[in-house]
Amino acid sequence: MVLPIGIDLLFWAANLLIDFPDDDVPLLYDEKQWREWGDQLVQCDTFAQNQAPLTSDYDDWNTWAQAVYYNMNNN
Repeated sequence: MVLPIGIDLLFWAANLLIDFPDDDVPLLYDEKQWREWGDQLVQCDTFAQNQAPLTSDYDDWNTWAQAVYYNMNNN
């Protein structure tokens, strides 16, 4: 899983498709829809099992994505 620092959201989202091929990782087409996409992402099996956080507690995608990254790598 790529640490989402110094990259854009679309690149990070595309890498998740590669890193989690057995999950139904949703496709992200519009960065403005990051919250809806993120809340779908965390419902995927691997993310749900690792209790990846919902987007509602975060003001921007990058802070949320870093929380997802650290949560996934610490479980």
